[in-house]
Amino acid sequence: MSKARKVSWIPLLCIIVIAACIRVYRLTDIPPGVNRDEASIGYTAYSLIKTGKDEYGRAFPLSFESFGDWKLPMYIYLTVPFVKVLGLNELAVRLPSAITGILAVISTYFLIRSLFSETLTSDLIPLVVALFLAISPWSVHLSRVESESNLAVLLVTVSVLLWLKALHGKPKYFLFSYPILALTFWVYAGNHVFSSLLFLGLIVLSWKEMRRSKFAYVGVAIFAILLTVILTQTLFSADRTKISGISIFGDPTVVHLAIETPRTEQPNPNSILVRLLYNRATFAAETVFQNYLKAFSPQFLFISGGTNHAHNIENFGNLYLIEAPLFYLGIIYLLTKKKNRADKLLLWWLLISPIASSITKDAPHTNRIFAIYPLPPIVSTLGLVWLTERIKNKRAVIISMVVIGLLYTANVALYVNRYFVLFPRNEADNWGYGYKKLTQVLESPEYKDKHVIMSAPEVSPYIYLLFYSAYDPHTYQIQAKRYPITSDGFTNVAGYGRFTFRDVNWKKDICIPSTVLVDFVNGRSPFVYPQSKVIRLPNGVPFFQIFTTSVFGCIKQPGDEQLYHSAKN
Repeated sequence: MSKARKVSWIPLLCIIVIAACIRVYRLTDIPPGVNRDEASIGYTAYSLIKTGKDEYGRAFPLSFESFGDWKLPMYIYLTVPFVKVLGLNELAVRLPSAITGILAVISTYFLIRSLFSETLTSDLIPLVVALFLAISPWSVHLSRVESESNLAVLLVTVSVLLWLKALHGKPKYFLFSYPILALTFWVYAGNHVFSSLLFLGLIVLSWKEMRRSKFAYVGVAIFAILLTVILTQTLFSADRTKISGISIFGDPTVVHLAIETPRTEQPNPNSILVRLLYNRATFAAETVFQNYLKAFSPQFLFISGGTNHAHNIENFGNLYLIEAPLFYLGIIYLLTKKKNRADKLLLWWLLISPIASSITKDAPHTNRIFAIYPLPPIVSTLGLVWLTERIKNKRAVIISMVVIGLLYTANVALYVNRYFVLFPRNEADNWGYGYKKLTQVLESPEYKDKHVIMSAPEVSPYIYLLFYSAYDPHTYQIQAKRYPITSDGFTNVAGYGRFTFRDVNWKKDICIPSTVLVDFVNGRSPFVYPQSKVIRLPNGVPFFQIFTTSVFGCIKQPGDEQLYHSAKN
């Protein structure tokens, strides 16, 4: 593609409109309520606005302790102006990610134009890539929730785009490319691995041009300085907790079953051979290799996605099923063709993208592997190009494109129905819908001045109540009481103000006068206590029960032993 070729603005604008509509439509209520991290980030931004401090009372930190997971700062600070203008709500927390997803579509279009500037045979190719990205389930889902990985993808895409421009005769862009890549270390923990490897790849692929450019040396120096500053703020907080909490060694039970148990089953458990076969190193190598392969499996990519409900909808892959043959054809095409620098970059990007997720215990993880973007749309488009080039009959090409287009339309229609109709109705238990309704009840005049005991402090119910009530951050910083830090470094809140978070003891707590008892109905509390107020999910399933004790406490009466009973409502 020559440099004189013009941008196809009208079709690009149409694609941008599609990307915007699918990312902002009903953004406040789909997903149905904030998830735990969204509530934390939103309330932290609100706290910074009101007090200049986080929930622990630290002034404008560069690493946020939160639940003990030590969140990185960029998305939080990006959310601050949105909360300031829009208030503390779902829209303010999610809109930065939605805008990020839209900008990623635009930046990817220009990335393809620059990446294949010498070999691009049609203006349609960057438009097809942009369209595939605009409607991609993976990108859409993570653009509709608070997502640091989504922001990191945009920064990486812009960084690589500027790197390409530097190689195409504008070396000053090195001054921006490498520093922007360094900022991803302040966005998402998975990029500590991915961005480091990508940086090395960019250096190798551009070494010839870099040696002749002082701007490249300055850009690398700025990258190193920023990286040093960032790591000094995160290396002993965010990174340490992430590694200890989610690494493949984070669950001692799994390690025990994989290493110690098989040893004891051997005739000679202390032999050298047994020790060579069953140890932490072999366990790590086998697990990481399996996790890596799972990242490219049809099950993860096209059928069911990951297991974390915050990043996937039920029974739907991260990519459309129709993309499966195109995606794998695109990979084969990249592996077998004579490779130029663009092909080498794409292959390196593809190979390193699952590594961060592979070293964690719950791989493959949709959010941690999102560093692969925008490669899936690019690779699928290359597979489509490869297919059309090998079909010699023009009529057959047209028929093939029509069939693929119809199948794509059917896939998109299915996803839209699953996401916008079934998902908010059937999966609200994984989101903040119930907590939002609960907060509205507890803030009503009937309950507002009563002491509340609420179950399950380990799932952080406090952050939802803070978020949905816009509780005064300064007051919370003074009142907050916390349990001791857990063995894997996480913190649970024991209470603040009129709220106490511990498991409800129904035999004893009903004797506390004028107290509101809040418990889950399904799973944790299989019964509904008499006269409880029940909060139901959109599909009618009971989620919380709210019971108010007598002003006189527990008065012994005939029939008290019948108070417990099962209920099916």
